[in-house]
Amino acid sequence: MKKEKLSGLVFCLMAVVFLFAGCATFEDKPKKADKADKANEVYVAPTGGLENCKSPEDAGKKMIDSIYMGISTGNYALYSRDFTDKNKKYFDKKIFKQAHEAVKEKLGEYQGIKFVGFWKKGDYDILLWKSRFSQTKDDVLVQMYVTKDNGIYKIAALKLI
Repeated sequence: MKKEKLSGLVFCLMAVVFLFAGCATFEDKPKKADKADKANEVYVAPTGGLENCKSPEDAGKKMIDSIYMGISTGNYALYSRDFTDKNKKYFDKKIFKQAHEAVKEKLGEYQGIKFVGFWKKGDYDILLWKSRFSQTKDDVLVQMYVTKDNGIYKIAALKLI
């Protein structure tokens, strides 16, 4: 049963990646690690071609995949890859680990997400998703504050409500 859920989650994540790949390029494929790297292997997803995204919604849909893959696997590099440098300094590995454990304990395993909409506030585009987790019947609202950093969309803040 658990294997079927994991297979279903992997399939859904792959489907979402392919659906929203409109702003990616073929150069975004991860490089193969050589044998020396295998011992300390940590998968870090490529940036996903965010520099080619024409709107914050397109970029946000690509960034949310990385966020939830990072949350699901406990991978800080994957979780934070699209954060602004300022956000990465504030939300470091230690804080991520604490937040990851709290989310797993309180909400359970990530099950899915749906884009709801967005609005503009000052320098930010605030994108909204409703997500589902295994230990709650309630939807969890995700607010992603997106800004441009050197012409590339980045996550300035992220809130789970």
